[in-house]
Amino acid sequence: MTTPPNGLPLPQHNALDTLDRHWAVKVVTPEDRAAAIHYGMGVLTRLVGGESMADAAPPPDFVVPLAGAYVIAASEWLDFEGAASPSAMLSIEQEAQRAAHIEIGADRAFILTAALPVEADERIASLYRALLLAGLSQLANRQTEFRHWLRAHDDMLFPPDAEAARWDIALLRRIVELWTHVLRGAGPSGLEHAMEIVASIREDRPIREPQFTATVDTVDEGRTRFFLFTLFHLTEAATELLLFRLHGEPERIESHLYSHFTLARDAAGGDPRLDASFDWLYEASRRIVAQRTAQLELLPEGRR
Repeated sequence: MTTPPNGLPLPQHNALDTLDRHWAVKVVTPEDRAAAIHYGMGVLTRLVGGESMADAAPPPDFVVPLAGAYVIAASEWLDFEGAASPSAMLSIEQEAQRAAHIEIGADRAFILTAALPVEADERIASLYRALLLAGLSQLANRQTEFRHWLRAHDDMLFPPDAEAARWDIALLRRIVELWTHVLRGAGPSGLEHAMEIVASIREDRPIREPQFTATVDTVDEGRTRFFLFTLFHLTEAATELLLFRLHGEPERIESHLYSHFTLARDAAGGDPRLDASFDWLYEASRRIVAQRTAQLELLPEGRR
């Protein structure tokens, strides 16, 4: 149950009812929806329990479309260019309604997406999935389950020979790892590795990026440069959020984040591998900012 700023509880089943009436979700019958969630919860229970997933039953056919359907339905409440904008002015009731729909939608999408098997030939796809799950887990309060998911797929996501990959893949891998660290918790502790990742990107980008782009075929050059531009702004957004968590700066952090995500979204041009992640990462960042701001407000003036 979500408690809005006015202190009045908002039953989450109302939000779930609304999401279940969405056209994308209604494609799957209520019975199959219940079966899908039951399956997903079973997989997460095994993950948290440290059990091997090698012999897990394959997901029912409707789990994949339903996971995407909840992402679509809840994404409409994210409303990046409307309600999520730093300049948007929402009433207390609107904020509470939006938060409830985002939370329950993220919860459903996380349960189903995290339950899907990761195949051995899906190394790159697993990185995009991890990026989406990072945002969903923060908003669904499923950070514990997400840590176990990362642990279960660590060899796939971050193999020992990761740095031998070509630059665009190595950079994507570092950015995914960076976001998984920056979105953990609300305090400034435990972020040393995130700082190391940022430092490694800043050190290697001026050397490796020109070397990589020089090898790209002319036909793919434009697409590649847009992709690297997208990754640049995902890095900058994560770095700004990291600095805010550590130091409470920069000011107007939401505007900074919004600008980076706007540019990243535009450059990606609707790339389905990344498109679903942008809004969720931005909204998860806003939650981190709100939590950190609340902490700062409790500190004496001289310690902020």
